[in-house]
Amino acid sequence: MSSLLSGDAKKSDAILWIRLRSSDAGPHRRLIDDRRTKLNVRGKGATAVVQVDRLRDQVYRLIHQDLKVGLLEPGQRLVEGDLAKRYNVSRTPIREALFQLSRDGLLSPAERGYVVAADDVQTTIDRHEVRELIDPRLAAHAATDGTPAQKRALEKAHERQCTAHSAGRLKAFIKANLEFRAALRAMCRNPLLERCSQMLDDQAQPSRRAVFEVEEYRAIEIAHDTKVLEAILAGDAARADAEMRQYVETVRRHLKSVTRPGSHASAPTPREIA
Repeated sequence: MSSLLSGDAKKSDAILWIRLRSSDAGPHRRLIDDRRTKLNVRGKGATAVVQVDRLRDQVYRLIHQDLKVGLLEPGQRLVEGDLAKRYNVSRTPIREALFQLSRDGLLSPAERGYVVAADDVQTTIDRHEVRELIDPRLAAHAATDGTPAQKRALEKAHERQCTAHSAGRLKAFIKANLEFRAALRAMCRNPLLERCSQMLDDQAQPSRRAVFEVEEYRAIEIAHDTKVLEAILAGDAARADAEMRQYVETVRRHLKSVTRPGSHASAPTPREIA
């Protein structure tokens, strides 16, 4: 490579392409990013910069996605060797990715490894206290900062939610709900606020999947998302803030009803409230 670079350095603005090959990654045939990476060589003696994601970051995203869609369940123990085979990589990037996922609150340390984090009552209550501070501001930003194209994307995601709910398609509803939340965050011009919202959503996703199995809660989500969407499309930040605040309060009331002493035995368990 060094001889090749020295030869090309005599040419101005030469561009080299390296093809990163991907391989079959275990039983799910998962692919570690198959992408082309560019080397820019500018003038004699120039430094070549390789634009490539670290392997641990790619593994992090794959595990993170499996957590989101429920392929890795709350309480499930994660074994480095098993994951290395699953994603067709060595144990080192697996270990590094698991450590970061633990720092993000998605995994819990366990003997000789990690388990997928599972909610308890207090964790759920604490998360909703924080959500009450963050989500209304997120909605207000979306109303004022969102571009027409971003607002259309939010509207389309909501339409997919409604369609999936009407058809009783749970997986499609959960996917559309993730897209709605992602579209909402994309309109926020405060990156720290956006990151905090993403962290809350990531931690809550296993519980959100559980709660959406109940048709009543899907209907509640649709009703409140409709009101938030209408305020955002109208560009009304104050109304978007108020509607999101009302949604969070509605969820908290349901949470209180299933955690207070003497709750009916048939009521949803606390972990079902996202």
